[in-house]
Amino acid sequence: MIVYLAKEIQYFIVGLLIVIFSITSYLDIKYREVPIYIWYFSSKVGLILSFIAFYYYYPLNTLIIYYLISILSILGIVIAHFIGHLGGGDLWASVFLALSLPINPFGGFLPPILLILLYSAILELSTRIFLTSSECIKAKIYKRKCLTSAPIKGIDLINNDKYKWYFAEKSTKNISIDDPHETILLESKGDLNKIIWVQPGLPFLVFILISIPLALITGRLI
Repeated sequence: MIVYLAKEIQYFIVGLLIVIFSITSYLDIKYREVPIYIWYFSSKVGLILSFIAFYYYYPLNTLIIYYLISILSILGIVIAHFIGHLGGGDLWASVFLALSLPINPFGGFLPPILLILLYSAILELSTRIFLTSSECIKAKIYKRKCLTSAPIKGIDLINNDKYKWYFAEKSTKNISIDDPHETILLESKGDLNKIIWVQPGLPFLVFILISIPLALITGRLI
């Protein structure tokens, strides 16, 4: 009975992850910010549930090893956060993942977070290249930097609300946070028709949400 209940909790955790990441992805897209208390509370609940769920299936030392591997796997996210490429929400989201799902309930030996972060990074990079390349083609600019940055007029950033999704390449200011109009005027030196090279600030949580079922399904085959 206890073992059966533990298995049900494992499946519940997967559902919880999808619900939490659906809500936070919406908040990230709409407001470009997710309240930190959501991650703090969810991480605590996730850790407690996962320990209960997997303790009855794996020896304690094996379970601890899986937790350690999961935590160590987010070191890249930690580094990306401290150099300014990912926000604090993305870091906390990774902690939530690592603590809540150290083992794939559907089988496979890899901690799910390894594949989730891998798929998320591939999706984010592909989307980034598509967006920046599209803007370069539209502006008829063909440079190597088009793989990482997009040439957009200051006026277009303001009028089309594109400022929510970009930060200025030179100053690395997040245009959506650091007073959009002031930042754009500063970067364009007062000429809103001037092209500003900007880098996409994509909602990484969306890519994590998409990657969760993909990682659980493919992880079972590995």
